[in-house]
Amino acid sequence: MAAMDDVICVTRYCPKCGTEIFCRTDVEKHRVFYISEDMRDPTNTCPHCQFDLFSVPLEALLAEPAHPREKRLLAQGVGAGEKLAEAILARNPKTFTSKAGAKRALHAVGGVLFDLLASGEDVRWSGLGSFKIRHRKPRRGRNPRTGEELHIPGKRVVTFSAGKALKEKLNR
Repeated sequence: MAAMDDVICVTRYCPKCGTEIFCRTDVEKHRVFYISEDMRDPTNTCPHCQFDLFSVPLEALLAEPAHPREKRLLAQGVGAGEKLAEAILARNPKTFTSKAGAKRALHAVGGVLFDLLASGEDVRWSGLGSFKIRHRKPRRGRNPRTGEELHIPGKRVVTFSAGKALKEKLNR
């Protein structure tokens, strides 16, 4: 086992689709890939395109994507939480043979939602609800400490509206 001083953590990008991947390597060249900086969920494949990260040498993974516009960043929250993966596995044991399989499915769905919303598309999930992109107008605000007037720029935000089935389930 390598000492912590011998471990190198770098950010790389998938050579196929440009998705951000975190790689931890020790001096003996053992590699472990993660989809989030907290390095809790190891993976062997790109969460976006399922490219096998071990099929190429570490040097072939891009330090920067070929075109900066191709860079795909996964949100911190896209990672599958332990409780959610366990709940999915418990509810669908025939569909998912392991917690890792349930996590991969969650990563895939989360990645697609993230990409669609980031591109400006609204997402409707029957029964659950809809995720919509709204534009907040620029406005004036005030610093509560100093009272100084500030300009708050406009931005895009995601809103969620619960679907009928979810509302009925919550209010039983």
